[in-house]
Amino acid sequence: MRKMKITALALGAAGMMLLSNCKKENSAASTEPTNNTNPALRTESVLFNGDASNGSAAVWKDINVEQDGSVTTINDETGTLCWKFLKPAGSHRAEGHGAKNYQAASGSEIYIGWTCKLYMPTTLQTDAVFQWKSYPTSTTANHPIMLRTKNGNLDLQYFDINHVASVPWSIALSTGTWQKFVLRMNLSYSATTGYIELWYNGVKQTFSNGSQRYYCRTMDSDYCDPKWGVYGGDEAQATNIVKKIRIGSSYADVAQ
Repeated sequence: MRKMKITALALGAAGMMLLSNCKKENSAASTEPTNNTNPALRTESVLFNGDASNGSAAVWKDINVEQDGSVTTINDETGTLCWKFLKPAGSHRAEGHGAKNYQAASGSEIYIGWTCKLYMPTTLQTDAVFQWKSYPTSTTANHPIMLRTKNGNLDLQYFDINHVASVPWSIALSTGTWQKFVLRMNLSYSATTGYIELWYNGVKQTFSNGSQRYYCRTMDSDYCDPKWGVYGGDEAQATNIVKKIRIGSSYADVAQ
């Protein structure tokens, strides 16, 4: 199947964004909640704002579509402009590769937050609706962290340096409803110092190891970037509506 790689063009007026390099944070001093409480937390620094209202040129490094896939914008029920990733049946990919003018570095600790709504058959198996993807594409982990759908579930997958997958977290797939994610990552090429933490709809999650922290290799190849959209699941149409994309140095920066 032929793959098209389209350099992102502005879909709207690009807003001015303050982008900076992320700084390593002492995890012991972290202020994020560990349960479903939602205290008023002080925002420190948003490193990347991926709102659709900023325009494609200010958000995506590239837009990756194959066959008849598309990346457009749509208003939600509140009038907020969102990204719409549409992968029709027979298409393989519709993704935004971000984040423009921002690059996470090994040794950093970052939080990635977003809100999304999936429309697809609950039985559809996809390769990813979110990727923490390595560049250049390598034969090692390639995509250390991915969210994908399979067997009626939404799975968080981890790929080790040998590209062997494990599933540290999984829930029943919810379609047609907004879902909020915050992914905390300590970025490292070492599986003993790198780690992830996850909040789903404001609740900190417990992984398959019985802990709310999962140690793993969170960097691969030269660098890693986030990707949102739909990848795989060629046999059916799938749509991922995404809004409120943020990368920050604290939970408060990115939680919605």
